[in-house]
Amino acid sequence: MSETASTPVLSKSCGECGMCCKVLHISELAKPAGQWCGVFRKGSGCGDYEARPQACRGFHCLWLTSEKLDAAWRPDKAGFLMYPDRDGKRLNVVVDPGKPASWRREPYYSRLKAMSQRAYDGYELLICIGDRRVVMFPTEDVDLGVLNPDHKLVSGYVERDGAQVPFAMVLSDVEEMVT
Repeated sequence: MSETASTPVLSKSCGECGMCCKVLHISELAKPAGQWCGVFRKGSGCGDYEARPQACRGFHCLWLTSEKLDAAWRPDKAGFLMYPDRDGKRLNVVVDPGKPASWRREPYYSRLKAMSQRAYDGYELLICIGDRRVVMFPTEDVDLGVLNPDHKLVSGYVERDGAQVPFAMVLSDVEEMVT
């Protein structure tokens, strides 16, 4: 099979993982986030691999595409999967709802904190536990609580009294207050 410019070259395989088949919402299958896909078969993966929708075909978690993440970071071992969006400006950490504190365990938490250093350069690290959202900064974690998944989030730093202070907010809330 030839690789295209948009298809990453993968040196790892999903194996028996399937975490994306549980935690992600797949609209083409009417599959809600946090529930196993009806065609996923534990131990063998997708039960309809050849006919899987484009959302599944095109998805590659960060563990698959990064040489920097070892076997401990395989999503089914870690209890969460990671993927970038917003043209690489946001790292989403989507947590298995059956293991909601998995991202806080070591070695994950300290490494995620190190990854969050990029917030100083305009990047975001977002923890998603069901509909709950936590924005991770190097100095603190801002828990925004349970949100409508369609609401847009913005985070970054503002200067206050000569210091850089992190902020995170839900844009829809701001729009509702203005109108």
